[in-house]
Amino acid sequence: LIPPFRGMTIPPFGIFIKKKYKGNKQILDHDKIHWKQYKRMGLFMYYFRYITQLIIIGYDTMPMEMEARQNEDLKTQWNYRKKYHKKF
Repeated sequence: LIPPFRGMTIPPFGIFIKKKYKGNKQILDHDKIHWKQYKRMGLFMYYFRYITQLIIIGYDTMPMEMEARQNEDLKTQWNYRKKYHKKF
């Protein structure tokens, strides 16, 4: 995985989570939503939208990430890097 991420969805290969977070339901649920996005959009459109949103909007507030955080509290949703990716 690319530091500082705890987990990553890499279509079409799968969901990858660091060993120390194995069994963390919140991380798995987050990445399962990314997997559903990929299934809904298709491979090309998933990467196109993700990268475009990342560049134009930014990681913390991009719609695809906000959708993946839908089951997290609002503070976490809007301050993801501060909570989980301190090296950003």
